[in-house]
Amino acid sequence: MEESVWEESITVNPAQAMYQLMRARHKYIIWSRGTGKSYIVGAEVDENVRMMPRGVTTMAQATYGQALTKTLPSTFKMLETLGYKRYDPKTKSGDYVVCRTPPDGWFRPYEHILSYEHCITFSNGHCLYILTQDGNSRGPSADYNITDEAQTLDKEQFDQEVAPTNRGNEDKFGRLSRCPVYKHHGNTFLSSMPYEPEQKWLLEPAKYYEQERGVQLFDVWNKVVKLYLVLIDAKMQGDLQLFREVWNECIRLRRTITPFVSSDGTLFVLASIFDNIANVGMQYIINQYKVMEKLSFMIEILNYVIDRVDNCYYKIDERHKYYNATNDHFIRDFAEDTEYSWQQLAQLDSRFDLDCNPNKPLEICFDWGSAASFMEVAQPSDYDFVNKYTVIGRTVDNTINEFFVRRDDEDDTEINALIDKFCHYYRHHPCKVVRFYRDRYGDARRANSKRTYNQIAVARLEKQGWTVEQFTHRGMEPPQHDKFLLWSQILAETDIRFPLKRFNATKCKYILISMNNTRVRQRDGKFEKDKRAERNDSVLPEEATHFGDVVDKRIWTKYGDLLKDSISFVPARF
Repeated sequence: MEESVWEESITVNPAQAMYQLMRARHKYIIWSRGTGKSYIVGAEVDENVRMMPRGVTTMAQATYGQALTKTLPSTFKMLETLGYKRYDPKTKSGDYVVCRTPPDGWFRPYEHILSYEHCITFSNGHCLYILTQDGNSRGPSADYNITDEAQTLDKEQFDQEVAPTNRGNEDKFGRLSRCPVYKHHGNTFLSSMPYEPEQKWLLEPAKYYEQERGVQLFDVWNKVVKLYLVLIDAKMQGDLQLFREVWNECIRLRRTITPFVSSDGTLFVLASIFDNIANVGMQYIINQYKVMEKLSFMIEILNYVIDRVDNCYYKIDERHKYYNATNDHFIRDFAEDTEYSWQQLAQLDSRFDLDCNPNKPLEICFDWGSAASFMEVAQPSDYDFVNKYTVIGRTVDNTINEFFVRRDDEDDTEINALIDKFCHYYRHHPCKVVRFYRDRYGDARRANSKRTYNQIAVARLEKQGWTVEQFTHRGMEPPQHDKFLLWSQILAETDIRFPLKRFNATKCKYILISMNNTRVRQRDGKFEKDKRAERNDSVLPEEATHFGDVVDKRIWTKYGDLLKDSISFVPARF
């Protein structure tokens, strides 16, 4: 090797290799956790820097805080692996500067940049320009766009504000240049599996699989996911013959949905942690299977394609969900104080959350399940994060976070682990008061312990410095029919005596998945949740309803009495 040449060996998994080998202008990457999405963002930025010097790549995000805490830390970890170094003003060496004017002597982008406040600029003049939908949404004319966490975008707003800026430098990199760049004016969208109707635009591009090759991509993919579950069980049971048979069938099915670029230059790719098994190992997957609740494992790790069921118990729609609640002012100050330390920015806590009032108590509720335990964190407010205005004379009930642990053994460890997750995340919350809404089943005595689940949880909270105010609903479990009527009243938003209900859809993903996949059925003239076992491929397992149950308990305890004064009946809408 020549002394002036620098080389670095980087190992990529099959999904990453396939992605980089396929020349596509528009790319939709729907990958699960542990698959290597952060590599893709870093590789895309590196390619743009090299292929389009003095060009502009926009990084469109829902919020500035999201970019600083989620996307950029992993992106620059990847770029530093490739050899990129942050500019050091003392030694006057390095490859990029963050949110400041580039040093003298560096190239500047072809597009005139009025302010570098939202830019990461490279020494060859390429600019990574951060666009956010909550403020800085209109940037300079750009050559490419990358969007991570794309499921949090408002697609209509993106099409109106960001997409039109992707139009610059046709004479430098586009059709008017001497050597056109194939990806010029393209997009890369990266996301975990979309789970809400307004996010389904990310799955729409996959239609070309069926249109061009007759491939039923999502049906085959979900069959593979369910085979992966069988594969894991076979491995845990030591059934090597079954493992080999299932593994071979997974390979056969995956070959039938091999990714390809559409005739118009679009690439859509699904991948799961099994695409990265050479790096993470089978034991890691088994460990995640053991500690994660099944619903979240299927979606978060195996990338199960999920859709909302018909005849849903909860009538949740876009009025009730918000995605953009990062405390950008705090995050920006924190970033500047730490000199944009990507490592520290990636360590999230409640200070980064705009919907968490540090001076008020937190409301928590549990569902102590047989397979897993679930926790909701809520906080009432007078601010509507969906419509972005203060509400006068009416409570806004915000579900702001969720936690869960899986219980493999009947001991106290999982209860403490769940409480510890909460306490760690809210360790900087000044008002150390929780309003504890008890799960009545958690009061039951167990043969192998002198304390109940609730007693253990309260003791753990108090040990970590929290004052616990306890509340209990009537009866062992909220009545299904009355609870259905209560939710109907709340979600209709027509009676001012009932609160406005809002969910942080970024933090409370599995609560919403659970609620959107809970069927309602009518029996003996009354409505109840349909908790019968899975009956077809589109319905998740029974345990999918548990996160919805935990939200029910707190809502019923706080607002159930309002039904007594309600004279109107809200019929079910099927």
